[in-house]
Amino acid sequence: MLSVIIVNHNAKNFLRQCLTSLYGLEGSLSFEIIVVDNKSHDESCAMIRQDHPQVHLIENRENVGFAKGNNIGIKGAQGEYVLLLNSDTKVVNNAIEKLVEFLDSHPDVAVVTSRLVYPNMTDQGVARMFPTPMNALFGRRSLLTRLFPNNKYSKRYMISHRNHSEEPFEVDWVSGACLMVRKKVIEDVGLLDERFFMYWEDADLCFRIKQKNWKIYCIPEAIVIHFEGKSSQEQKNSRMIIEFNKSVYRYYRKHHIKNLFGLKNLAVVLGLTARTLMLLLVNLCRSIIIGNKKGVITHEST
Repeated sequence: MLSVIIVNHNAKNFLRQCLTSLYGLEGSLSFEIIVVDNKSHDESCAMIRQDHPQVHLIENRENVGFAKGNNIGIKGAQGEYVLLLNSDTKVVNNAIEKLVEFLDSHPDVAVVTSRLVYPNMTDQGVARMFPTPMNALFGRRSLLTRLFPNNKYSKRYMISHRNHSEEPFEVDWVSGACLMVRKKVIEDVGLLDERFFMYWEDADLCFRIKQKNWKIYCIPEAIVIHFEGKSSQEQKNSRMIIEFNKSVYRYYRKHHIKNLFGLKNLAVVLGLTARTLMLLLVNLCRSIIIGNKKGVITHEST
């Protein structure tokens, strides 16, 4: 059996769509769905009770974060496989069944993911090689990657962008937006690191799994649409910018930086601080522009 775990926070409409796509799956796949709600105030829980009473709903009294929310779900999961799935996703056709079939037939593989795509079906590039400090400059959303998308550092990191085959291919880590893992592997390597409030807990988990000599694969013919960032409006939220960069540092500090007082740590701290301040400034300017536009519209309407 498969256990699908969805952590939700104020994403009622996306969650409804996600659940509808899961319960609309064809085939004989046996699965349970566990929704861990992080104190939503948009009637997400009422929607679940009314529209999908078969869902195992866990209501947290506070927003405990993505990693801890998933861990709560994993602890109650009954399936042989566990699928971590974002609330802002939509499963296409028999994508989940293809992931299960691949794990069934490849006992040396611990984790699989679908090809995550935007609503226009373009690849999001979330099946990747392990990040290094260079990815602070050449990450998936960095300015240099946007200006020079074909540079060798970005191409190495985002392997799914350069692998256009429909054949399964091995990667280092995959996004927690759609991550299927054997439960026995979780029991071996440990749960998600709850020090990551959100972001990069998936890279950390995959790193620990790889250290145990398990394999991780992307299955391109399995398609899941990801309305990335829409559920939390992360690109417009200053707190999310700070949380993201805090998690980046935690990952590098945990796996790449041994000397707290070394030059590498100093370079990463300065680089991430500059990056955070730049993004916060951009976010502030965007908010001012949007606010001015709204003010103009209100003035013209009166």
